[in-house]
Amino acid sequence: MRPPTARQTVRRAMRSCAGQASGVPTGALRATELRGLPVGTARAMAQRRALLGAFAGCWTAWPLVSRSAPDKKVHRIGTLCAGDGSIRYFWEQFRALGYEEHRNVEYVLKDVDATGDLPGHAAKLVAGNVDVIVACSNDEAQAAMRATSRIPIVLLYGDVLVETGIVASLAQPGGNVTGTSAISTDLVRKSVEIFKEAVPSLRNVALLTNVRHPVGKVLHAAAEEAAKQIGLAVATRHVGDGAGLAEAFAAMSRDRPDGIVVGTTLGHQIHQVIAFASRERLPAMYPFAPAVWQGGLMAYSPNWLPQSNRNAQILDRILKGAQPRDIPVEQPVRYSLSINLRAARAMSLTIPQAVLLRATTLIE
Repeated sequence: MRPPTARQTVRRAMRSCAGQASGVPTGALRATELRGLPVGTARAMAQRRALLGAFAGCWTAWPLVSRSAPDKKVHRIGTLCAGDGSIRYFWEQFRALGYEEHRNVEYVLKDVDATGDLPGHAAKLVAGNVDVIVACSNDEAQAAMRATSRIPIVLLYGDVLVETGIVASLAQPGGNVTGTSAISTDLVRKSVEIFKEAVPSLRNVALLTNVRHPVGKVLHAAAEEAAKQIGLAVATRHVGDGAGLAEAFAAMSRDRPDGIVVGTTLGHQIHQVIAFASRERLPAMYPFAPAVWQGGLMAYSPNWLPQSNRNAQILDRILKGAQPRDIPVEQPVRYSLSINLRAARAMSLTIPQAVLLRATTLIE
């Protein structure tokens, strides 16, 4: 009987490797097959090299197969979001990492609007013994922090986390919270500067925000400082939780600022601000790109898609045993300048070409 060729030897070895990886024998090669090969010929040397190479590949592939094996534990993930909790892309990225509902993950309060009762919903998650809590913003994260110091919390779209006391530092969070710090004081300062470049006639601006909210207070101070540094007069229009918006609109209609800088705390009232600014033909800089698609003039904001991907990876790491205190808070690496040219034309506003060339999104 003729000895097997080098190609046949490799095929046998790879079938053996497949059997090892799956745990099912598939005609594994015997050690005697290696020892029984003819010695001292070129053919024998080729067969030995082929067989040993195949086994080496099997040896290195085995840990990879083991690492990619499905996680058999069913993880309980609690979600704490006020409003619509628009985090669809985040969940898509999380599923892409191999997590499937009813197979290895179970969601608690995933589609529940927690507006108005954040403490109650946080308490339900803790009582439900979830493995991790996904919080959409600072308010939800702080409600979860008051409910537990034990359960890890992944904050998806946080703002100024150090200044508001949610983490000790971005590099070393130090507690049970980590995630993303999306809006920073530097971002707000930059948005004010871009607004002035886009609207050269800008002389005075209204800062529309909730100055009593921890995030609003910090970001308002940064916006006010940036505006004054480039020679703009500033008028603050405070809007509380569900109150003060009509009064702010009345004041701006009366005083007629050259433009409006909209704070992040007005997320759920943004459509009302867009309608007012359009009606009054007032240029406005928004903190979120979706506002521009809804008719707002312009926005300078983080690119949310990479953020969602990184947050999904953070959640994956925590489910595999990592501690939030050891996972640095992520910061945006890309920013988007979105401009609605239709809105500009409706205001008879000509945006300089230099600004248009920097835009990542132009709505014609």
